[in-house]
Amino acid sequence: MSAAQRLRLLPLPMSKGRIMNILNLPVAAALIALMQTVPSAPAQIIPIVNPGFESVSRPLELAEQTNGIGGSEILVGTRTPFPFGGGPVDWSAPVTVPGWRTIVVPFRSPGEVLAGVFRPTDFGGTPFVTGIEGDHVLAVQAAVVGQETAAVLQPDTTYNLSFLAGISPFDSDYFFAVSLTAIDETATLPLENQTGVSRLTLGTFFPPDNQPDGVMRRYEFSYTTPETLPPELVGAHIGINVFGSDGIPRVIYDDFALTVSTLGEAPALSQFGLVTLTLLVLIVGTLIIRQHSAGDTSLVDGS
Repeated sequence: MSAAQRLRLLPLPMSKGRIMNILNLPVAAALIALMQTVPSAPAQIIPIVNPGFESVSRPLELAEQTNGIGGSEILVGTRTPFPFGGGPVDWSAPVTVPGWRTIVVPFRSPGEVLAGVFRPTDFGGTPFVTGIEGDHVLAVQAAVVGQETAAVLQPDTTYNLSFLAGISPFDSDYFFAVSLTAIDETATLPLENQTGVSRLTLGTFFPPDNQPDGVMRRYEFSYTTPETLPPELVGAHIGINVFGSDGIPRVIYDDFALTVSTLGEAPALSQFGLVTLTLLVLIVGTLIIRQHSAGDTSLVDGS
């Protein structure tokens, strides 16, 4: 028996005319190494402006919350609705918050907007929430907060959104709800139920045992566009909508991240993967030549 015949293992029951044998242990090892070096198609990051709500035109005081969010151009007042809400609107030091939007009230209006950037603190020695990134979070009650990204919706593409969310132990139980939206050129506010904004998908999540414990946890969901975009989605930008509660608990959000990956993307081999593939081809080719020279054609004819 030749060396090549001793190395060859039993052929798999597959069709003739192809190389259908698992050749030997070195080849199998090379195949395994090759598979481990082939990366998955990398997800691309879609920039979110102010994803962790740390960018405010002035530092917020402990327990201070903006009265709505007007983006980088519209000033909003602040309140100190801690720990349970309420508090008059203070216009003595208004702020801007880039990236995000809510419906806002006119300048110096006493009207309350039940959403805003919030700087939590302790209450009675117990943290209002734990696990936040930075100093600020988004707090939402009976309101919705949105952002339009610069990314244009593409066909046959998966968008994945992740975020931190939690509810203070001082509040009542509720759930977390965030949607991905399509925003066209007619929109003036990046909020659901506004002109030019349509929902793509909604992600809803509950705290463990549906008990508010003040712990921020990460949640995520995805949406995949069809192979051919319908006319109403062509040219639309992808947006994010963040929902609050029935008005009683403040739902807390932080650290949003949006990624995109195209279906069917061919991943590139790493340098080591290319070397491994080259060695594998050489090994297979050498064994085929040796067996063919020895008169054994089972390796190539599938017998």
